[in-house]
Amino acid sequence: MRSLPGRATLAVAAVTAYVVAVGAGLTALLLSGTDEVAVGVLAVIASVGLVAGLTALLGRTARTVRRLTGDTGVIADANISHRLDAPTSGELEPLAAAVNRLAEARESAVAGAAEQAEAGRRDVEAERTRLAALMAQLTVAVVVCNREGRILLYNQAARSLVDDATLLGLGRSVFGVVDRGLVAHAYDRLRSGAEPPYTATTLHRDRQIRVQVTLVREPAPVGEEPGSGFVLVLEDLTRQVRAGDRRERVLRQLTEGTRASLGSIRAAAESVLEFAESTADERRRFLEIIRQEADVLGRRIEDLAAEPAALADDRLLTEIAGEDVLTIIRNELERSGTECAQQPLAGDLWLRADGHAVARALVHLATRLEESVGAGRLTLVLTTAGRHGQLDARWSGRAPLTSVVDGWLDAPLDEAGSSTAREVADRHGAEIWCGELDADTAYLRMLLPLAEGAERAAAAPSHVETTSRPEFYDFDLFTARPQPADLADQRLDEMAFTVFDTETTGLDPDGGDRIVSIGAVRVVNGRVLRQETFERLVQPGRTVPAASTVFHGITAEMVEGQPTIDEVLPAFARFCEDTVLVGHNVSFDLQFLKMAETSSGIELDQPALDTLLLHAALHPDHEDHTLEAIANRLGVSVVGRHTALGDALVTAEIFVGLCTLLRRRGIVTLGAALTASRSTFRARVDEKLYRG
Repeated sequence: MRSLPGRATLAVAAVTAYVVAVGAGLTALLLSGTDEVAVGVLAVIASVGLVAGLTALLGRTARTVRRLTGDTGVIADANISHRLDAPTSGELEPLAAAVNRLAEARESAVAGAAEQAEAGRRDVEAERTRLAALMAQLTVAVVVCNREGRILLYNQAARSLVDDATLLGLGRSVFGVVDRGLVAHAYDRLRSGAEPPYTATTLHRDRQIRVQVTLVREPAPVGEEPGSGFVLVLEDLTRQVRAGDRRERVLRQLTEGTRASLGSIRAAAESVLEFAESTADERRRFLEIIRQEADVLGRRIEDLAAEPAALADDRLLTEIAGEDVLTIIRNELERSGTECAQQPLAGDLWLRADGHAVARALVHLATRLEESVGAGRLTLVLTTAGRHGQLDARWSGRAPLTSVVDGWLDAPLDEAGSSTAREVADRHGAEIWCGELDADTAYLRMLLPLAEGAERAAAAPSHVETTSRPEFYDFDLFTARPQPADLADQRLDEMAFTVFDTETTGLDPDGGDRIVSIGAVRVVNGRVLRQETFERLVQPGRTVPAASTVFHGITAEMVEGQPTIDEVLPAFARFCEDTVLVGHNVSFDLQFLKMAETSSGIELDQPALDTLLLHAALHPDHEDHTLEAIANRLGVSVVGRHTALGDALVTAEIFVGLCTLLRRRGIVTLGAALTASRSTFRARVDEKLYRG
């Protein structure tokens, strides 16, 4: 390998020899009598050849230098583990090797510094993670917002309550869930000194939600207004409201029906009393009216008795595991001196009950059973019976008379006379009675309402993995600056993005190929929110070729019965609302989405950024801009390739890395990024597909 000075000397010698040779040849032609014009033409040709040779020699070196410079920037700003490829021009090889050695030394130094910084950062991060873990386990739905209403924290209970992923997410507006005017009114009242929390009721779709609003303030530097936001505690009142409406309807029907029947009975009775001279047939007709109306009243009362839950007030009832109910009752019985056993449950059984009140009622009745019929050791058995949970306390012996049990039910549970066992049963819409299983075994039975599966799932705490909890919050949104009116002037690091990808039946949308899958993930505040994703299979309305299945693994059987793109696109539009679209070679995906805009009535009119073009703008001297090549250069792991969501996640990590490189180049706004993208050759070719 020759040194740089040695190669430069050879280049100068070669140019000198070329000039001398050309000069000597032209001189010889002139001396031989060749036409001067012809000699001049040859001289021009020789000069052009010299310039072309020098340009090729210098251009090759310049391209190599630019490429090395770009890769050095990647090491400095995005992927410290990246290394320069050895250049083909030998004089630059020592430079590349030196940069690689410097990168290795820097990587080692950074690792050491990171180790030291980790100790200081760990306490702060632990507090944040501890808070996120606590929030994730709360059964109360909590949403924390900055003062613009952008969500910066939510927990699993809120996610279950608002069961639409397109409404709840970090950086999204909370006003898709609760009314803006309600929150603004509460916010103003609290800032003026009203006592927190302010509570109101709002309607989310077909659910009625009670909202409690509390202010939260963040300290700010001297001279600046403190950053502030608010906390929303959400409670689903749908069950209570519907139960109240049902009670009101039942009572109104009972009142109106009773009034009508009593009116008819009274009129018939007055007729019998006032018209003594009426005939026997007339009196019989009046008495028949009284009998019929009495029958109507009786049936109405029976119907009401058959549906006691209609009048039950379940405000104190909660979703509780049957195993927990048995444990509470057993502990209370043993504390009162009653020997007790518990039969294991056959499966998972949940009730809607006030466990403490049920236990008090059964302790009261167990004491009476022991005094009356000598019931000693009790065995608790809980099974399902239709829409109820059947709770038995069984003993060896005979059952007491029904009239005796009725007296126990109406007796106070304690000396204070706060309630009776019958009132506990009525509040649960339940019944209590005694009976006998056989000649040797009797029981005290109570029917309790089963919990509804969907409501239990919404109320029960979700066990979220610790590694995923941080993605439920982003406290940096507290300090987000007001956004410029012009979208192009907004900073990239303060915007929300939807990074998406599609899988299709083929590569020709105009030829009939269609989307079979859409995957997307949100990027907010420079973080990939892996908990906030969108993934749908799509019925393409045509066969899925085997050649395409080889790449994405989606078969015709998998998309059979799935929604069409006209159904999926509106949901996707809601998911990416108020965000910038991002994709790799995004013109391909946009073409397919455009095909569905007319039929679905949905237009995706937000700007789109392309990671391929951004990388090409940052590294014009690299020829390979594939997803794998860029991921390798930026140190991003490629997992789930050729699945829509998998590619979207990889593209999102790449996009975050590219944003760092763009910032180093002074490209900090959306407008600047779009301009840089349009400057590339590929964007000029596909200009109509890239919108700004």
